[in-house]
Amino acid sequence: MQELMNMDIAIVCHTEFGFVKNKKIIFNKSANKGVTNGVENLTKLADKYGAKITFAVCPEVVQYFPESKHEIGLHIHPGCKEFSIGENSFFVGDSFLWKQCTQSNNSTVLVNHSFKEQLSLIKTGKDYINESFGVEVSSFVSGRWSIIKETIKALLKAGITHECSSQPSHKTSYYDWSQQPRLQQPYRPSIVNYQEKGNSKIIILPISQTLLYGNVNPEIIPLVGSKWLLACFLEYYHNKMPFFQICLHSPIMTDSFFINQMDKLLNFISKFNVSFKFASEIDQCDKHQIPLNTKKLYYINAINQKIIKDLSQSLIKKFIRK
Repeated sequence: MQELMNMDIAIVCHTEFGFVKNKKIIFNKSANKGVTNGVENLTKLADKYGAKITFAVCPEVVQYFPESKHEIGLHIHPGCKEFSIGENSFFVGDSFLWKQCTQSNNSTVLVNHSFKEQLSLIKTGKDYINESFGVEVSSFVSGRWSIIKETIKALLKAGITHECSSQPSHKTSYYDWSQQPRLQQPYRPSIVNYQEKGNSKIIILPISQTLLYGNVNPEIIPLVGSKWLLACFLEYYHNKMPFFQICLHSPIMTDSFFINQMDKLLNFISKFNVSFKFASEIDQCDKHQIPLNTKKLYYINAINQKIIKDLSQSLIKKFIRK
């Protein structure tokens, strides 16, 4: 089989406070090592393999962000609300933006904020990062992957060119990417419907999706195993898809388990004909037809006991419904 030449790989790191406990992130705002150590450790790995990282930076972490030659983007968590994982509680929402911008509610997703509020949050965050680092921010990630058509309008008005929040084929109460196929590739969205192709000046870079388990993100490895992510890469690669996005949160790069897993992932990918690029360097869009028959056979050798159990429970539920 002829290999794909020049598959673009983007690695987008949501740069936030936090620490890892029992292989899960606790987004505690007092854990600044999630930024300082997390960014440094990921940078070292990237340099080892000639990879490029787009650090989508929350404004509240700017003072803790170490010097880096990699790309700096913007990550917005609006509002302010308390969440919990087990016995650990933490607040989601950007403390800097909470002080600087008027917000009509404490919702932590942009879909619950008006166009005016979204524009204020995005522009304030972008200006702060531009001034702090002497850069021109052009890439963006929305907190909890939540955008609506007003978000696209606000991003365009603020001068953002690349949006990296898309979770193709998925939908929750706070985001909707369900109109896109799982193997969605970069595209310019319509102003009327951000899930449809259009001619706007912004490019949406979808997060690559595994079979059944969502984002290509080292954080799901404790559930599905590392081979599941490698199988997904092979599925995209041998379908000759021109783009592949890996996402992660900076706190996981303070934990030896996840550092090792990210090392293995980059080591595997770097052996293929790929080009690591910053998000803002991606210009391939609307140029590839998504295959109707995906190469699911790659996942067979990656199945572990957890996946077998999940599939069994799913089949039982379907049988009971019938």
